[in-house]
Amino acid sequence: MGRYSVKRYKTKRRTRDLDLVYDDLSSRDSIVALKNQPLDETKPGLGQYYCIECAKYFENQITLDRHRKGKVHKRRLKDLKQRPYTPLESQAGAGYNLEKFLQSVDKYKQIEQNKQENQAEYEALVGQKKDTLDAIITGVPTEAQPETMEE
Repeated sequence: MGRYSVKRYKTKRRTRDLDLVYDDLSSRDSIVALKNQPLDETKPGLGQYYCIECAKYFENQITLDRHRKGKVHKRRLKDLKQRPYTPLESQAGAGYNLEKFLQSVDKYKQIEQNKQENQAEYEALVGQKKDTLDAIITGVPTEAQPETMEE
């Protein structure tokens, strides 16, 4: 018995760090790429229902919508509103790589300005809803599928 000699992260529930997610949300291309991933059998929901802010996959659109209303997701959004802490920041505090750090600060300022200008477009991209998996696999939208009546 006793304590672990080395305490490790709980990797089962570990998600991506805030600075990596912040970079994912920084450009329109990365958001579109994450929202429109190819079908992958190893991921929940074949990799189609992805929450970019939390870096998690979900089984269907209903569970993704329920997750977005929850406390964990809202807390993550609040954390992402601030500029994330990066290794460059800690190195700059110690006196190393000051020029790189100042360049990264300028980059973050440009990203924030771009986000403010295109706020509605970003919200529309992130909040984009997917069709059902059957419709995605067959390529026929739900509205165009004939309804089957089981008697």
